Amino acid sequence: MTPEEFVRNVKLAVFDPAVEGTLRNLRQPPGRQPADALVKASRWFNALPARDQQYVRWTLRVAAYSAVFGLLSALDGARTIDNAHGEICLTYIGPDGLTVRLNQPEVEELHALWTNEVFPYFEALAE
Repeated sequence: MTPEEFVRNVKLAVFDPAVEGTLRNLRQPPGRQPADALVKASRWFNALPARDQQYVRWTLRVAAYSAVFGLLSALDGARTIDNAHGEICLTYIGPDGLTVRLNQPEVEELHALWTNEVFPYFEALAE
């Protein structure tokens, strides 16, 4: 797995499901007795015009993008998550036992790859 593949897989396995799952829960809260706050949010969301619902979707994408960006920045060492300023090493071990270090800031930063992977979608959603 390359760093680019890792970032693409994060989008597919983490980012997209977080946004779409949140929207699905807003449209129809899950469970027999969903939390009151979720029911109220669902009523509010479902009463919005379609255009405003698209803006909510856009806002969810921005929030999810920012959360993943922050995590990848920490993995790259661009954000400090401890007082000791240690280094995080993200290693992928393939089924064949081959190991690849995915976060190599001196080569290309994961958070920059993330921006290239996800950010182009934001302009289209805001139109």
